[in-house]
Amino acid sequence: MDGKIEVLGQEWLSQGFMKLAKFTVQHERFGGGTIGPFTREIVLRTTAVGVLPYDPIADKILLIEQFRLAAHLAGMPAWQREVIAGISDKNETPEELARREAIEEANCKVTDLVEMTRFLLSPGMSNEVLILYCGRMDSSQSTGVHGLATEHEDIRSTLFDAGEIPALIEHGTTGNGPLTLALYWMQANRERLRKLWS
Repeated sequence: MDGKIEVLGQEWLSQGFMKLAKFTVQHERFGGGTIGPFTREIVLRTTAVGVLPYDPIADKILLIEQFRLAAHLAGMPAWQREVIAGISDKNETPEELARREAIEEANCKVTDLVEMTRFLLSPGMSNEVLILYCGRMDSSQSTGVHGLATEHEDIRSTLFDAGEIPALIEHGTTGNGPLTLALYWMQANRERLRKLWS
């Protein structure tokens, strides 16, 4: 449905690391007429990127692991296994951001990028879109602990054989959606990428 939407007002509640605004809105109903006005608090974020590095020669993927307070507060493992990800505070393309984050978080140089998908991370509370990429890498130099001290990052990168992906999906994820989605995509597209990048 592409119904009529009216944003009647916006009030900033926080403009810190997370920008939170209260909107007053009304919109068309499925059955006709209008619902509202009502208010919703929305976390406003710029587009984020995630990248799953893949070495088609060694047939390995690289995943990172880092502390996440929100996961701990949700009763999930505090150290989350993830794809490399970040948001931009610079004037750069999503592809440039993906390559920069791979260096910062994993000391991993990715060359070719294939877009897996893009999606809203939490459409009920945020406008944040995540663009997921698979990035070609040389896995020979891509493990260890990395991250920016200025951002309080302590990020461990680990290589996995791509053949382990089904086991990672079943047992090795820690409950975060971008990683799960990237692993399912990789499982479905692994052979195509090996041919493309061989």
